[in-house]
Amino acid sequence: MTIATSPKSEKDLDFSFPEEDINRNEKKIDKIDEFNERETPWNSVWICIIMQFVVGCQVSIYFMSMWPYLQGLDPTANLDFLGWIVAACCIGQSIANPIFGFWNQRTLSVTQPIICGFILAGIGQFLFGIISVFPSNRRWWMMGARFLTGLGVGNIAVMRSYIATASVAKDRLRAVSFGTAGYVTGVMCGPAIQAVFTPIGENGFKLWIFEFNMYTIPAFLMVILSFVACAVTLTSFTVNYAGIMEDEDSNSSKIVPKYDLLPAIVCIYLFVSCCMIGTNIEVISTPVSTVMYDWKDSKSILLNGIFESLGCVVSLVGNVAIGYTRVGKIDKRLQILFGLSLFLLYHIFNYPWPFYSGPLHFLPPGENTTIDHGGCLPSYTWCNDTVRVPLPLYIFCFIFLYGFAFPFVGSPAGALFSEILGPIRQGWMQGMYSLGGSFAQFAAPILAT
Repeated sequence: MTIATSPKSEKDLDFSFPEEDINRNEKKIDKIDEFNERETPWNSVWICIIMQFVVGCQVSIYFMSMWPYLQGLDPTANLDFLGWIVAACCIGQSIANPIFGFWNQRTLSVTQPIICGFILAGIGQFLFGIISVFPSNRRWWMMGARFLTGLGVGNIAVMRSYIATASVAKDRLRAVSFGTAGYVTGVMCGPAIQAVFTPIGENGFKLWIFEFNMYTIPAFLMVILSFVACAVTLTSFTVNYAGIMEDEDSNSSKIVPKYDLLPAIVCIYLFVSCCMIGTNIEVISTPVSTVMYDWKDSKSILLNGIFESLGCVVSLVGNVAIGYTRVGKIDKRLQILFGLSLFLLYHIFNYPWPFYSGPLHFLPPGENTTIDHGGCLPSYTWCNDTVRVPLPLYIFCFIFLYGFAFPFVGSPAGALFSEILGPIRQGWMQGMYSLGGSFAQFAAPILAT
């Protein structure tokens, strides 16, 4: 017969834990408590938001004026080559985004990559402004200038990473929304800034060997903005990563679990879609309105710039609503669906439906450029069968549908991406996020033209 033995006494039971584990857990709890008490350094975050506005302007300022500028410099250039010039900036940005992101990821440095980027962008913009001094190969000089600018504005990956990791959880949607608003507003204001200089005309005036006209003065303005940005970053920017949780060994993986990759990829895809649509609209708006409404180049740049400015105001209203009102509390997925629906409506309304009026008009006999007259070039045989989108509808879509769509896709997608990554170093992944947008801006003009 088996006799059950009595359990060990309390003295014999060992409930002790290694002192090392206890200390480690206490440190982890203390670290989490300290992390929850942090505040967002809004000073440096706002500087980054303004810097993103400058980057957006650098990227888009020539979208509407590049075609007539290229025609004036090299009459043999065609729309196919225009697509490659626009894409050159995006190729440079695509190369630089992950490099700047990796730089930030490894060193957590913010000021150095930002300053380096703006110096490169400033050199590229200066080269764009002095293309006329070169006696030949001007189209290639223009492509090189845009490529160099693209390398410089790749520093936006560092700005996005800093905003996402400097802001604490309760402020992150607002910070990321305003960061996205800064960039999107810059992208939309770029052509509007160009339009401001339209009254100077295509001839302008000359100082020594440099020409100052409606195409070159914006380039020199961007040079000034680039070096002002460097000075502000150097003198007024203080790095404070309030949103990163790491242990003593600068390792966040011991405290924060790894993020889910698939939702992060979906956010990148959404940003790619947003950038591709926006680039297409801005790049083709000048040549399309020239043939659709018989506007000459300067008029097309001016009017589309005005529409872009008004759309910029609408986008700003949308971003402020997301950042400061209850709109921002709506499920981010619903916000994104709303923005994508507006993009869809934009394209539906601007499709050449057979019940629109037409066909389009050709240039007067003997004219081969749209500098003095608007209309279709003689080689555009498709104009015989193409109808005209009603002008009021074109304006409404440009200002309101396009204006509201951007913030309701870009802002929540950026905020979701940051939240998915969590309170870790985000330089590399934010670089990949920016790379997606750059690739879209590279592919869109080539496919569109």
